[in-house]
Amino acid sequence: MNSVLVDTSFCIRLLKSNDPFHENVKNWFEYFLNQKIDIYLSTIAISEYSVKDDPINLLALQTFKILEFDFEDARTSGKFTNLILQNSEIREIEKRSVVINDIKLIAQVHNREIDAYISKDRKSFSKIIENLKKETDLNFIFIDLTVPKNEFLGELDF
Repeated sequence: MNSVLVDTSFCIRLLKSNDPFHENVKNWFEYFLNQKIDIYLSTIAISEYSVKDDPINLLALQTFKILEFDFEDARTSGKFTNLILQNSEIREIEKRSVVINDIKLIAQVHNREIDAYISKDRKSFSKIIENLKKETDLNFIFIDLTVPKNEFLGELDF
């Protein structure tokens, strides 16, 4: 893994020390830094983060590579959204606005050939990824931030 896109849930938990998943996120963040993995942060996630906190608090970390949502991302997310909305099971589970933002981030991962995406797992999000992988050449590692890093990587915790 050489690159990862972090989402809003990662950012919130990174700066919120009383969150139940703060330690997981902190361990992942340290791992990304120690392994010299490029950490991307989308302007979409920054927008979502801005609802509750000033994104300057995130950007002060100076480790994120800001990823702007561009024309090709919009084009790809439209294609992906169309594929997902054709699946009635997923369409009924998710609120459309949530699906659309998640798919925009997935489009960025796809278009930039980012190796991994880390987020708080939701059953429906997993379904979105699974369905898109069946219909497209989407290929990346999905990291559920609720799973401790050592467990995910199959490492012993000393």
